[in-house]
Formats: sequence, C-alpha cells, structure tokens
Amino acid sequence: MQSFDEKNQRIRQLENENRTLQEKVILLEHNVEILTQAVLHASKQRFGASSEKTPQVYGQCFLFGELIDEILDKTENKVINIKEHKRPVRKKGDRDKLIKALPHEVIECVLNAEEAICKICGSELKIIGKKTVRSEMEYIPAKLVMKDYVQYVYKCIECGKNDTNPYDSISCAPVPAPVLSHSFASPSCVAWVMYQKYMMSVPLYRQEKDFKRMGAELKRDMMANWVIRSSEYWLMPLYEKMHEQLLKCSVIMGDETTWQVNHEEGKKASSKSYIWIHRGGNCEGPPIILYKYTSSRSGDHAKKFLGGFHGYHVSDAYAGYEKVEGITRCLCFSHYPRNMIIREKFPYIA
Repeated sequence: MQSFDEKNQRIRQLENENRTLQEKVILLEHNVEILTQAVLHASKQRFGASSEKTPQVYGQCFLFGELIDEILDKTENKVINIKEHKRPVRKKGDRDKLIKALPHEVIECVLNAEEAICKICGSELKIIGKKTVRSEMEYIPAKLVMKDYVQYVYKCIECGKNDTNPYDSISCAPVPAPVLSHSFASPSCVAWVMYQKYMMSVPLYRQEKDFKRMGAELKRDMMANWVIRSSEYWLMPLYEKMHEQLLKCSVIMGDETTWQVNHEEGKKASSKSYIWIHRGGNCEGPPIILYKYTSSRSGDHAKKFLGGFHGYHVSDAYAGYEKVEGITRCLCFSHYPRNMIIREKFPYIA
C-alpha cells in the first residue's frame, strides 16, 4: 500500500506532466497556424494579384456617391508627358514621287453626240481643250483564273501521198512547261504563296481562308507541297549556284542566331537550333546572301559550308570558325575592341 504522501507526490507529478503536455500542444497549434498563414501568403503572392488596389470598372456604380467625384478628379488631374513628334515638311513633288512607279491609265470624260449640243441655240459643241481634274489610286483585287492549255496537232498535206515521203508528217505546237508536273499550280500562284508566307508572314491556314473567299478551296497541305517541291526543283539549283559563286569571293561575312523548330526529330521543342547567314562583300558586285539551317552550333557546319573558300572571313569571336581551314579571320568594329585577348588573337579588323 502506498502512503498518503506518496499518493500526493504521484498526483503532483501527473499534474506537472499534464501541464507540460498542454503547453506543448498550444505551442504546436501556434506553429501550425503560423505555417498555414505562410503557405497562404506564398500562394497569394504566386497566384494572386500583385496589387491590392481594386481596378476601376467603367460603367459600374459606386456605393458612396462622393467617391465618384474623388476618383474622377484624380483621373482628370493626372498629367502624362507625351514625347515630341516631329514631322518632315512636305515639299513640292513628294506626292509625285510616291506614285511615279505606278502605271497610269487616262480616263477621258467626254460628251456623247446627244449631249454635245448647245443648250442656248442648239448648235453643235466643239472641243477647244482639256484639263486634268484629279488623279486617284485604284485597288484591283486579286482573282483566280483557270487556264486550259489546248495543244494543236498539225499534219502535212503532202507527206504520205507519194513514194518519196510515204509516211505522214505530224507536228505538235509547243506547250510551256509546268512549274510542277501533275499539278494545276502555276508559277504565279506558287510565287504568291511563298511571298505571303515568307515575306508577309501569313501562315498557310490563313491563306487557305483567303483562297476560299476567292472561290478555290485549296488545302494547306497542298500549298505546303507546292512550296517544298518548287524549292527542290527550282530554288535549290539556284542556291547551289550562288553558293559556288560565294566561295569565289575574297571577303565573306558570317553570323549565326538561334532558331526554334517544333517536332524536330531527336530534339525537344524547347531546344535551340541555328540559322547561319553568309554574305559576300559589296566590293565584289551585288552581294550574295545565303541562309543555312543546322540543328546545332558546331563549327563543323561552318567548315562544311565554307569548304574551298580562301580569303578574309568577318565574324564575331566564336571559336567554331577556327575549324574552317585556309581563311584569315577578321572581326568587325563592334567585336574587336572588347578586350585585349581578342586583339591579340585577331590582328585584322574589317
């Protein structure tokens, strides 16, 4: 049996443990509340509005009428500094320069035989002069026309009737070669699709709608096939000929920039590809400018493209051009003065 003092001591011990546990529970609940608020604050900063100011919605009434005048006063009193706009003075003849390359069509305004009668005495009116009243620019919308090529076949009326020429002589009229075999695409139609896509940045799906409004439901895959086949048949030989002429120049300028390509085999859509540009100098006639696409920035691509070139190559300090053999590397004025290391490595500037 425990004594009375031992029981009291045990009770006090349990009370102290209970008090300690309650304090621990209160502390943990406090920590949980702090962490919960921290998580809510972080979520609000990440996904919530960055400003606590309620945006003004025009056309919506306010609860207190006096706030409307206060807000309107602040809006009206706000001053915005506008940058000075300078417009060149229009000179005499500027209007004629804008339209000098356009063909002119004369519209003659004349009276017919019934109207060329004097309203006073009824006599016939005679032309005594003419004057230009105004000039206006007219827009002629594009239209699609199907051209059917009909080839005529000719036969000699004398051949085949005598022993000298016992066989008939048949000839056919020459027919212009098509831009693409087994296709109704014309050179002008293919050129327009390329111009819209690569010069005006009009994608094929928008051109598809434009052709539909003109009466032809051309599909985008068909137009893409036109561009690919025409590039292979007509543009690639021209590109290779220009490449041969470029390698004969004494100066070539080159640079490369990043390019993103979707659905490229073996690469992610977010990975970087590159477009290289190679250009001849103005000192050697009309400049030759060629673009080359590569999946990487390896110097082997420059080595392959510039193989056989022996001259001055102007570029930045990219080390990949070191793989090109037989060239003298030069820097432009923008890259040359950056640091002394580049100056020692490239003694020439351009």
